[in-house]
Amino acid sequence: MVQDEEGRVLAFTYDYEAEESFDVVAQLETSTTVNILQTADEETVPEISQPDEYTGHIIRYQVDDGPEGPTTLLFVRDGSIDSGESATLGEDATMFSTRLNLIATTLE
Repeated sequence: MVQDEEGRVLAFTYDYEAEESFDVVAQLETSTTVNILQTADEETVPEISQPDEYTGHIIRYQVDDGPEGPTTLLFVRDGSIDSGESATLGEDATMFSTRLNLIATTLE
């Protein structure tokens, strides 16, 4: 597992679950990641001038006893997480991009 130099990953605010474990289902294609990390007008935001520096991942939260956990997206700059790996989102998060509704957190 490789995180960016600051150890941060990005997630949508409405999908962030502090200290929750997840499994990586797959990596997104670069073009898909770029489209997601741009505005609806296909413009970049100040916080992400080079969206192609990020690797998008499909993740599924781990749930004990019960249905499958929610599936969502996670982004890593200049790094990636292999499909099948597991990790845990950090306890704290900060707002990263209000325009894209992204927070930054760490992996544990």
